[in-house]
Amino acid sequence: MPMVATVIGDRDVSALSGRCTVVSEGGLGAVLPGRIPLGDVVALELHFPNSADTVRVRATIRHSHYPNYGMEFCALGEEQRRVIARYCEICSRPARALMIDMIRRYFLAGED
Repeated sequence: MPMVATVIGDRDVSALSGRCTVVSEGGLGAVLPGRIPLGDVVALELHFPNSADTVRVRATIRHSHYPNYGMEFCALGEEQRRVIARYCEICSRPARALMIDMIRRYFLAGED
């Protein structure tokens, strides 16, 4: 999933375009081209496929092994929490299996 991380340094502000590799209700893993120190707070713009709107959140860098980062979400608003929770639900294996089964039944029902 595409994302942008805005990092505010001592003397500059940089926007790093990257990709989320994993998302949970507590945070995310991402691949980003810049170096971000542990403990820094970044502003994220997330483009969830289940939402027409860009989700903007703040996150703290908790793990770093350049170019891979683990981030913990800071205080989420209700709408942000809802979009993230719904995305996690959609991506879970049981939900995905259920969706595939429903699609199969829908298309196979037309063949009878």
